[in-house]
Amino acid sequence: MHFEQRSPDNSEASILPLINVVFLLLIFFMIAGSLSVSEPLDVSAPESTSQGTPEQESLRLLLAGDGQMALQGRVMDEAALLHQVELALQAEPGLRVQLKADAAVPGNRVVKFMEQLHQAGVEKLFLITLQADQ
Repeated sequence: MHFEQRSPDNSEASILPLINVVFLLLIFFMIAGSLSVSEPLDVSAPESTSQGTPEQESLRLLLAGDGQMALQGRVMDEAALLHQVELALQAEPGLRVQLKADAAVPGNRVVKFMEQLHQAGVEKLFLITLQADQ
C-alpha cells in the first residue's frame, strides 16, 4: 500500500492575518484613546494659582473673545443660553455651573455675565482658569 505524502503546511502563512488584525486593533485603540472632546469655540482661559477643581456633574459654559457663547458644546446666543441654564436648574436645583471665559474677554463683561447667571438662579458658579507656570 502506497500512501500519498503530504507537504508540510506553511504555518507562518496562516498566522499572518492574525498578526495583521492585532496590529490594526492596536492602532485603533491608540488613536481612540488619544481623542478628546473638542470645544466648539476657541477659548484660552486665563491663568490662576488656585489648585481646586469641581468634581460633581456640572453645566459647562464657554465665553469666547469674539462674544460667542456655548453651553455643553452647543453654540447659542446669550438669551437662549440663559434660558437653557434656567431649565437645567429647574430640573436639577443646586447644579454646578462652570464658566470658561477667554482671556481676551474684558473682566467687566465676565462679571456682568456672572451676574446674569446669578439672576437666572445659579448658586454654584466656578470660573475655569489655567494653572499658571510657577
